[in-house]
Amino acid sequence: MRIEALRHHQQFHTQEDTSMHGTLSRLCQILIFLQCLSGGWSFAQEVDCTVQVNYEAVGASNKEILRTFASDVKDYVNSYKWGGDNLNERIKCTLNIFIQSGSGDNYTAQVFVGSQRKIFGSDKSTAVTRFFDESWEFTYIQNRPISHNLYTFNDLASFLDFYIYIILGYDYDTYDKLSGTPLFQKAADVANLGRSSSQKGWQRTTGNYNRQQLIDEILNPKYEPMRVAQYTYHFAGLDSLSTSPERGFANILSALESVGKLKKEVDPRNVLIKSFFDTKYLEIADLFSNYPDRSIYAKFGVLDPSHQITYEEYRNKKK
Repeated sequence: MRIEALRHHQQFHTQEDTSMHGTLSRLCQILIFLQCLSGGWSFAQEVDCTVQVNYEAVGASNKEILRTFASDVKDYVNSYKWGGDNLNERIKCTLNIFIQSGSGDNYTAQVFVGSQRKIFGSDKSTAVTRFFDESWEFTYIQNRPISHNLYTFNDLASFLDFYIYIILGYDYDTYDKLSGTPLFQKAADVANLGRSSSQKGWQRTTGNYNRQQLIDEILNPKYEPMRVAQYTYHFAGLDSLSTSPERGFANILSALESVGKLKKEVDPRNVLIKSFFDTKYLEIADLFSNYPDRSIYAKFGVLDPSHQITYEEYRNKKK
């Protein structure tokens, strides 16, 4: 449905002026809403998740048990119907799991979580999420199915549920303003269950990344401009480049300016803005490699000082 809405929107891009953009965006919202009526606000059907597990840090007996772990996680994530939409394409995501320790059936791990989506009118894809979770504690028993239950905390299934709903919510936000909210709310429900446990990663802490902070920021109205910027950057920006490059670049810059403005107003330790630039900095630098005003890279460096060296390198490249 998201791709159909996008195609409908882009057909008008070459025929209508900028004043029609709001009307067309609203039309897309209506189309998405009608498509979802059959499932209510139960979003996002399927994902296509690549799962890789590194268990070199554990002993031989645990390695033998974990031999089936990647396939079990992949089957759980890719086979479950995460909602009511009948999407024409699965949402691409990645889970890279690094097992840190194992004792009996109990394990600790660090996990890279990422997702991407196609760019309209291009054979390229764009990264949407990149998170690195350093504190996953879980129990894995070989040959025991992973069961999905949103009302009961399970240290294995709940972790997977949380990040899949985060991925889906982000994906929907890139196509329609704030439309990922129902999915993010499901992630929040999982996080609340996790907070009742004593496990790391589910507890609110200061200074370190944790799941509760992530979902709290996503659903906090104060950070709403960050979510709107996701839509402006992707749907109004990247997806417009093939039909209206000038408009596309203008919208991308508008999104970045919105993020920069928000950055001045919120706690500098926030997760959302950091993860946005960690996900996008290389793409931003490359997108503007042929941009006539090379001083744009100095602006990027101010907005995102953590990646200033990269922006300077691209600024100095010959066009």
